[in-house]
Amino acid sequence: MIQEQGRVLFNQHGILNVTLRDIAKALNKSYGNLTYHYPTKEDLVLALYHEMNGELTELQLPESNRDLLSYFMSLPSVSYDISLKYLFLTVDFVEIKRNFPKVYAIMTVLQEERQLKWLKLLNQLHTEGFLKDSLSEEDLRYIMLLSASIRTSYFQFQSNTLYSKTTYSKTVNQLLKYYLSDKGRKVYHEFEVV
Repeated sequence: MIQEQGRVLFNQHGILNVTLRDIAKALNKSYGNLTYHYPTKEDLVLALYHEMNGELTELQLPESNRDLLSYFMSLPSVSYDISLKYLFLTVDFVEIKRNFPKVYAIMTVLQEERQLKWLKLLNQLHTEGFLKDSLSEEDLRYIMLLSASIRTSYFQFQSNTLYSKTTYSKTVNQLLKYYLSDKGRKVYHEFEVV
């Protein structure tokens, strides 16, 4: 209940504009009751980050390689909902880095772990022939960096009234077009039609 209210208020007003007292007031609870569970705002932000990371980690790989590229292309649509749910973690990233060093340190470690998972997936797509043969490990890391940049900038640099799951998914997936093999482009076009 506290995490949910904190998440909603952080998303609406920004992480620096919401205090634990604001959250307690919104819940009609005493400040002491709230700080019993979360002694500092950083503790609450960290709990919310772990919650989001858990949801992202639960994204499962498909049972067969035949579905691997389709699965990969479905991820932006799935992660869009998670990103919106915890929007403040993306939009207020710089403020988190400056004001909550414990949260930022953990975010960095867990993001690196997720990046290794997605790099492994890109390598698997490459091995299965969905990506161009000529791509190197460095190219795959570059694709991953571009994808992360597109995902982040989508939410940071436009008004939330313009957010669209369809536009977001197409924008993220469009990045892949140049790097796909003939086999990959076939799946890409079939995926776009659906």
